[in-house]
Amino acid sequence: MYENEPTTNGSGYGFAMGMLVGALAGAGLALLFAPKPGAQLRGELSERMGTWRDTAAKKAREVADRAGSQLSDLSATAGRVKNAVSSTARDVADAATDASRSRM
Repeated sequence: MYENEPTTNGSGYGFAMGMLVGALAGAGLALLFAPKPGAQLRGELSERMGTWRDTAAKKAREVADRAGSQLSDLSATAGRVKNAVSSTARDVADAATDASRSRM
């Protein structure tokens, strides 16, 4: 009963609105991405690169500062470990010397 009835929504209003909205969106994107004059484009690119360069330099300084701080902490820890190992080695050597003298 309903199999042969055409499925139309009437006047094609939806299709026409879709075409109009698509055309307006396309025109807006075309204006947004339209090429700029060379001098203006180079100026904007130079400004952006300067900003990115400054940001990268700031991040590099932050990383270097953190690395320097961590290196200082690591160096101090290594010094404490070295002193502890040296002290323990001296104690073991002294104990071995005392034990060998007491056997004689």
